[in-house]
Amino acid sequence: MFKKTSWRNTVSDAVSSHQDQALNTTIFLLKSFGPTGFLLREEGDARPYKVCLGDPHTCTCAVFTKEQEPCKHICWVLLRKFRIPREHEYSFQHGLVERQISEVLHGLHQPKAHRMENDPTAAPGTSSRAVPGPEPGSVCRKPMEAQDVCPICQEELLERKLPVSYCRFGCGNNVHISCMKVWADHQRLRGHEETVKCPLCREDFSSVKFLQEQVKNAAKLFTAAEREKPHRHLGVFCHVCQICPITGKCFKCTVCSFLYLCEDCSKRGCHPQHPLASRTKRRDEWHLVDQRDEPKGDASQSTNDSILHVASDHVPENVLGCLPTVQVRSGSRFLDEGQQCRICLQSFTLGQRVRTLPCHHKFHADCVDEILRKSNSCPLDGFVIYNPLTWRASEKKSSQKSSCSSSGFTKPEDDLKDLFVPGVALLHRNASSAPSRDPSETIDLPHKLSDQFVDSSVQKGKGVFASQDKTEKLKSEKLKSEKLKTEKLKSELKMTGVLMSSYHRKTDI
Repeated sequence: MFKKTSWRNTVSDAVSSHQDQALNTTIFLLKSFGPTGFLLREEGDARPYKVCLGDPHTCTCAVFTKEQEPCKHICWVLLRKFRIPREHEYSFQHGLVERQISEVLHGLHQPKAHRMENDPTAAPGTSSRAVPGPEPGSVCRKPMEAQDVCPICQEELLERKLPVSYCRFGCGNNVHISCMKVWADHQRLRGHEETVKCPLCREDFSSVKFLQEQVKNAAKLFTAAEREKPHRHLGVFCHVCQICPITGKCFKCTVCSFLYLCEDCSKRGCHPQHPLASRTKRRDEWHLVDQRDEPKGDASQSTNDSILHVASDHVPENVLGCLPTVQVRSGSRFLDEGQQCRICLQSFTLGQRVRTLPCHHKFHADCVDEILRKSNSCPLDGFVIYNPLTWRASEKKSSQKSSCSSSGFTKPEDDLKDLFVPGVALLHRNASSAPSRDPSETIDLPHKLSDQFVDSSVQKGKGVFASQDKTEKLKSEKLKSEKLKTEKLKSELKMTGVLMSSYHRKTDI
C-alpha cells in the first residue's frame, strides 16, 4: 500500500522531546471515536484535544499545527494507550498505514508472552467474570495485578499509588478516584441523572453522591509533604551545618550510614575521607560523585560497592517500633469510603494496624514496615524517616521524662498545671518531696496574698482558695449597689413625672 508520509529510521530531537513530555504529563482519555480516534485532556488544562491515528497522525493542539510533528498527545496515545516502546520504529513516525495500525491494535509489536496481559483492546481483568457482590445487582472488586492500568490516565495503578475505586454494578475493574471525577465532570450529568457510567463497560459505576464522598475522603490521604518542591530533601539534616531540609543538591556518604551534606559543606571538603553520592531531587537515584584524585581502577571498584551501600540504608527496628500505630475500630474514620492504604490500594478493615509516618502518611503497618526495612524514606514523598541527630535528641528528652517519673519527683509547675485558675496564683507545697520546707513558705505567691487568701485547708494540701469566695462577695456587692442605683433612678424619674403633671394642670387652669 502506498504510504503518504516518509519513513523514518531514527527519532528526531523534537519527537524525542515530545515523548518525554508525554511520559511525564498526566493526560486523561475522555472519549474514544472508534479504535483510532481519542479525545484527550491534560491535567490542569480545561481544553480537550482530539487525536486521530492514521497516515498521517493528526492532533488539534497548537504544537502539531505549527510543527507538523507528532506532538505529546500523539506520543501519549502510542506510548501509554497502546504500550509501544519508545525505541520502536512505530512510535516516532509521522503516520502509520492500515496494516501497521492493525498490528498496533492487536499488540503484535509486543512479545507473545505479553500480548494477552497488555492487550489494549481488552479491559484489564475482563477475561474473568465479575463475582456478584453483597448488594443486589452489585459485583465484587476484582483483584489488582501489577500490570493493571487506569483506563482514563493509562498509568499503572500500583506504580502511581493514587486512591482507587471500582465499578460496583458492571465489570468490577479498578479506576483512580481522581480520574473518575474528571470523567464524571466531562459527562456533565444532568439533575435527574444520579449515576456515573463506567469508562470500560459503560454500565453504572456508582452514584454521583457516592463518588463525591469518595473524592472528599480520598483527599485526606494527601499531605503537605507531597506538594513540596522536589528539590527540597525533606527530613534530611546536614551533618556539619545542621540545616534542614537540604535544598538543591544533596550529598550522602557511601560508607557512613545516615550521613548527609549540603552542597556548601561538600564543596568545603567537610567529609574528605569517603566518596560521596549526590542527587538533585529527593525521589531520584543516588549517583556517585567523580573522584578525580583516585586512580581509575580503584574508583571503578569502589563505585559498585558504594552504590550498593547507598541503597542499603533502612529504618532501625527500635525506631520502627516507636512510630505511631493505631488499631482500626468500629466508628473509625479509616472505615470511610475512599480511605485506603496507598501502597496496596486496599481499604482499611476492622482490627488492622495503621502506622503513621512523620510526613503524616498512613499505611497498613504490614505494608509500610516491609518497605522501611529496606529503605529510610516514605514510599510516596521521599521524606527521610530516621536521622541519628534528631533521634538522639528525642531519646534524651524521653529518658529525662522517664527518669523524673520513676524517681517520683515532679516540678511544682507540672503538678499545678491542671489546677490553674486564671487570675489566681496557686500555692503548692509538696510535703513528701520536701519535708524540711516551712509550712508558711509559698511558691510564686506574694506574702500579702498568701496571708489574705490562704486558710488552714490550703496549708494541709487540700487546695482550697479563699480568693474565689472573695470574688463572689465582690460580685454580689457590686450587683446590690447597681440595683440600688437603678431603684434610686426610677424613684427620681417618678418624682419628675409627678411634678410635670402638676405643672401642666396649673397651666390648664
